[in-house]
Amino acid sequence: MVEDISKIISNGFGTYTRNLNICIPFILNFILSFSLAMIMIVFAFAYILGSSLSNLENAKSPEAIAAILFPLISQHMMEIAILVLVILLVVLFLQAYFISGAIGMAIQANESGKSLLQTMRDAGKKNIVNMFFAQLLFGLLSLAGIVFIVPGAMRTDFSQILTSENPGDAALLFGGFFLWMVYLLILGILLAVFSYALVADNLGPLESMSKSVSFFKQNKIDMILFLLAIFFISIAFVIIEAIIGSIITNNFLRESISQSISLIIIQPLTTILFVRFYMAKTDKKLFIDDLLAHPNDLVDIDRN
Repeated sequence: MVEDISKIISNGFGTYTRNLNICIPFILNFILSFSLAMIMIVFAFAYILGSSLSNLENAKSPEAIAAILFPLISQHMMEIAILVLVILLVVLFLQAYFISGAIGMAIQANESGKSLLQTMRDAGKKNIVNMFFAQLLFGLLSLAGIVFIVPGAMRTDFSQILTSENPGDAALLFGGFFLWMVYLLILGILLAVFSYALVADNLGPLESMSKSVSFFKQNKIDMILFLLAIFFISIAFVIIEAIIGSIITNNFLRESISQSISLIIIQPLTTILFVRFYMAKTDKKLFIDDLLAHPNDLVDIDRN
């Protein structure tokens, strides 16, 4: 079925309100990823400190704590680097499962009007490996843009970067950083739908990237308009969070509400909208609530 951007947004909001359970994968991902990362960090911290834990307990000032920690950290830089890498990969693997599950639920909701948690398990198990490597590849492609700041970083004296000395070197560094941001923007647009294509079309990592690029080429104007719509929707939620933040003074409560808005509303809603946009532009079956549909939508259904 063919839907324009406004129909995709309005029908996507309707699909979200009828399928609030799509927030569950995002909540589980946050809880499990955070808990696992904290457990690994605590055990690693205890291992690195070892017998120095008793000395740390006796430290009476931040300076004393720093005097104990810094030498230990410098002695275990390799172990810390490996730990950080392992945590990132484990979290990325968990995220691949839950993102695949959420996309699978969003596909089912957009197809039939109803999503089931069983779909999260099925889509997660089926796509976890491909999604993991696709996200890893996307991360590596994003980091590749660091080459833009290398020339400036090699020439810049960072201790003098805020002074008027060597303005050319500082300009080269900031110019490289700007180019990196432009590169990330272009990469993000070209690969905006790779994860949705991967699950919807059962693709591999490289195939999903290629599909995303070809999808953009075939839908340039609609893609840009859709991304702008998503951007303004995100801005609206940022404003709402700012208003809530101005009312609530407790930092923990404010951050909890902000995180809840992200997990319960923004992430599942964005997933549903992206999935519906991809499905609409690839002529896949879409569900329309007959009671809420515009007459033109029903005409489109009859034609299909």
